[in-house]
Amino acid sequence: MNSDNILFDGHDEWGQVQVIEQGPQRLLCFGPSDEQSRIITKQPWVLQHEYTRAMMLALLFCQPKRALVLGVGGGCLISALAHVVKGIKMTGVELRPLVTEMALAHFRMPQSKRIDIVHQEAGAFLAAGEHKKVDLLFADLYGADSVDDVQLQSDFIDDAAALVKEQGMLVLNCWEEHRHHDGLKTALAAHFPHCHSCPTADGNLVILAGRTPLSASLSQLREQAQQLSSKLGYPLTDSLGRLEPWG
Repeated sequence: MNSDNILFDGHDEWGQVQVIEQGPQRLLCFGPSDEQSRIITKQPWVLQHEYTRAMMLALLFCQPKRALVLGVGGGCLISALAHVVKGIKMTGVELRPLVTEMALAHFRMPQSKRIDIVHQEAGAFLAAGEHKKVDLLFADLYGADSVDDVQLQSDFIDDAAALVKEQGMLVLNCWEEHRHHDGLKTALAAHFPHCHSCPTADGNLVILAGRTPLSASLSQLREQAQQLSSKLGYPLTDSLGRLEPWG
């Protein structure tokens, strides 16, 4: 597009990293026709992708004081959580230091003593088991082509579950094709008896897994979603309307 302005175009050992400006928005891309992150430059906490908006449904079911984000990208989820949940402590795990550099330089990812960024492969980070337990664990591990298979594996789910508190929630960003992934279903069921999913128009499938049942009624959830929407900057009720039991 003629309106595109390339702010950065580089490579690391995992491939291309590109930052593109399109008017009031910025995109992080890992390859041709690949869009990893998108923000409105003046409001980086307002999530632009439907799947990231769906992941924030977790805030209806837990009030996180500590969160772990696997797959930082442009820092969109970190920005949203920092804006909406005051005082939250977060750790972001990102494989590629160059990606973190771009998130800080071009995507206004917040810097705070309450936010730690670790550069490590997410599976290895979880397997080490050294992080404090969290109320909320987001797994959004994607490469230039598709979801990282590591987050579909039983060892990954086992290690993630070990870090999620009893009242906490694990949230996975997958593809619609993973709705019938027997290995993933079995791994989640071993730890989380209450799983829900939210499909998106782009073919993503967001899975919310918890150990406790969702006790609020639909009307109560809608009221909470409307209240939360004003902080998020978009209508969370759109995603809530697609939430359904999964497993």
